[in-house]
Amino acid sequence: MLDAMRAVASLAAVVLTVGCGGTGTQSSLTAPSAAGGSPPVPIPNGDLSGRIDNLATVADLITYNQAESVGLSVPVEGPIQRATGIITRWELPIPVYVDPSIKGNCAQEALSYWQSVTGLPFTFVGADAEPRITVRAAGSDELNIAAGLGLVYRTYTNNRARLGVVKILTSAATCTSTSALFRHELGHAIGIFGHPPGGLMSSPIVGTMASQREIDILVQLYRLPHGTRIEPDGTWRVVQ
Repeated sequence: MLDAMRAVASLAAVVLTVGCGGTGTQSSLTAPSAAGGSPPVPIPNGDLSGRIDNLATVADLITYNQAESVGLSVPVEGPIQRATGIITRWELPIPVYVDPSIKGNCAQEALSYWQSVTGLPFTFVGADAEPRITVRAAGSDELNIAAGLGLVYRTYTNNRARLGVVKILTSAATCTSTSALFRHELGHAIGIFGHPPGGLMSSPIVGTMASQREIDILVQLYRLPHGTRIEPDGTWRVVQ
């Protein structure tokens, strides 16, 4: 049982008892606009090496991104092919495809939320685009006991994210209100691959808002260039 739980955690899936209600039709796909006073876009400054002063964030980046286990396989998408020892993140703006199986606006709301707290921009793309995160409904045959799953399962040579997926249990895929489930699984797909305790990305989820710890992980992650290796003392350098 413990091994099974660990496997589920490694796949960034989480069992939830909170659903999202309401019905509605898919809204038009336009990029979410930044809320007033939202933070600037976190981007690398051109350096190939440096040091991160916040060692708590350093430890989180290593644990919940750089060192997160890979090699497992997920239904439909297949094996997770992502290197460890260097960071994994998307090129900005983060490309997202919302499948028609998602009804209502919870996916768009979750993207707008993450943009408002981290500054990360998103853009909507077609189903056949690459790179992309696909957000879609899935049955229990794919999710087993989980209500959702989010991850990056393919990368380019320097570990830049290539393909990611957010799967939402079909019964929760019709949603028009704020959804902790959509926010949580999208948080996994954009870079927090594990479950830091005590916030939106924990398991179980605590509330609908990201903790400052979780925000710091993503903001610092996207300030680093692709191919970066982070050391426990906070030093980092591009190795690929």
